[in-house]
Amino acid sequence: MNGVVALAGLLAAAAGKKAAKPNFVFLHDESTDGRLYLPESTAVPIPNIRSLQARGVTFDNHYVNVPICCPSRGSMWSGRQPHNVPHMHNGIAIRGAWNNYEGVGIGSTRPGVNEDDLMGPHLASAGYTTQITGKTDWRSGGHSLTTMVDSWTIYARFPYSVPEQGGFHIWGDCGGNLSVLPGNTSAHEGDWKIVHQNTEWIGSTAHSSQPFFLYQGLNIVHPEYDTSEEYLKRIDQSAIKIPFWPPLETLHPCDFQTTLKKGCALPYPYQNTSEHKRSVIAGYYAMIAEYDDMVGEYITAIDKAGLTDSTIFVLSSDHGDMQMQHQQFYKMVAYEGSTHVPLVIAPGKNFPELKFRGRVRHLTSHIDMYPTFMALAGATPPAGLDGQSLVPFLTSGESPEHPTSILSQFHGENLVMSWYMVREGEMKATFWGTGKQHPPQIFNLTEDPDENHNLALDPDAGPLIAKMEALIMSKVDYPKVSMQVAEDNIAMAKWWTQNQSLWKCIVNGTCELPKKTANGVALNPEWGQLWQLGPAGYWMAWEEWINSPPKVVPCMAAMEYAWPPAQ
Repeated sequence: MNGVVALAGLLAAAAGKKAAKPNFVFLHDESTDGRLYLPESTAVPIPNIRSLQARGVTFDNHYVNVPICCPSRGSMWSGRQPHNVPHMHNGIAIRGAWNNYEGVGIGSTRPGVNEDDLMGPHLASAGYTTQITGKTDWRSGGHSLTTMVDSWTIYARFPYSVPEQGGFHIWGDCGGNLSVLPGNTSAHEGDWKIVHQNTEWIGSTAHSSQPFFLYQGLNIVHPEYDTSEEYLKRIDQSAIKIPFWPPLETLHPCDFQTTLKKGCALPYPYQNTSEHKRSVIAGYYAMIAEYDDMVGEYITAIDKAGLTDSTIFVLSSDHGDMQMQHQQFYKMVAYEGSTHVPLVIAPGKNFPELKFRGRVRHLTSHIDMYPTFMALAGATPPAGLDGQSLVPFLTSGESPEHPTSILSQFHGENLVMSWYMVREGEMKATFWGTGKQHPPQIFNLTEDPDENHNLALDPDAGPLIAKMEALIMSKVDYPKVSMQVAEDNIAMAKWWTQNQSLWKCIVNGTCELPKKTANGVALNPEWGQLWQLGPAGYWMAWEEWINSPPKVVPCMAAMEYAWPPAQ
């Protein structure tokens, strides 16, 4: 039975009349590892979030379909897998939401998916007042020049030396050091400002006959790792599990290059100390504790407005954070810390048909959010969505028709190769590029929750690899998509070089630019600093990449490559 029809019938039967539409408060933060919301986790005190979990449903195994800001939101708000978000950008037909420069089409641009196709306009058409605030970040072109250039050049092979320079690193110092402000001074005033604006708006809207959809996209818990003494003292640092960093040469070659790009192999002895790792993780946890206070402000505002029974709270995140696991911070990779995010849905008492309370262990993902909101709103979702409504889980805790596997992928900055991750049951597999460059990574998450033992390397792994590859191919023709990414990257890079007169000095770090240029923010300083160590060598790598036919090339595992670069 259609989820919208079934829910509308239940609502009407329960009320004995035409069902009232629920209000929604949808809070979507950044960088939260979903495992920290599980009831057995005590790492972070989150009493307000726990109160919503107690009156609703926690989805234990919820995943993003792409673990980075813009394409994650573009995928979720369009209800489509990233490879199913074609759009026009700079006059070029781009075939997916590949990276932080490529989300959905801007405004009403056609052909392809644009902002008119997102769930906000469709909920408005279904009779909702939409209050969409904070970080939206789903449209193409909204990020920095470094994001652009690093994403386009994932298959350029620039010179590097791990012993001398820590590799080709352009994204800082592995998250940097923890910054702690005095007392209860917040490092996240921008988020708090919008929280207060929205809670005031709730009070002014309380007696409207029109239901509302209120969304806040928050920048917290995104690095930098900034907090205050007030929130840091809430964290029991003695209980923090310190990740072990194995020798670099034992990493998968593509993980190795990501570790280098993130600045996590710099020749700084303090990086691989328990003290440094503990401080970064403690700061990360403290930011989650502060976010919990923000959630509490919304709960209080809804209560004061008399809307508790008629409101559905939804909490999630656009991606996770690696928290020093696998010698990484940040997101962008397939590991659990990056792709496994929270989802809590807490209905008010006016919706007795949404009666299930507790935990759903079925696999779900962000593409399911759009059809879920539409079903709860009593509206029919548009055609072409890849996700399925989660409403059956809210009514009974089960949904036999829901897919038993999920797909995630990424193709952008901090990588040197596209990857695709599929999970079914306890088995999780990541395939790279076109499948020819490197063996996959396969983990049994029950026996190996930290993802350290790659079953694909076992001598008898052939049948398991074939099974997992067949599963992923049933969802995406990943060799074809990897080539599409390589082609789109070169096309967009060529467009940029033709339209940015200063592109050469931007790329090699030699021109004096204002902080803001016509096409975004200047490249991170590390890029130009590395380039100037041997400009000819870096230009050779650039020219070989941009002037060759698009191709997917292996990730390098050597401690040095083309070093020292030609002057």
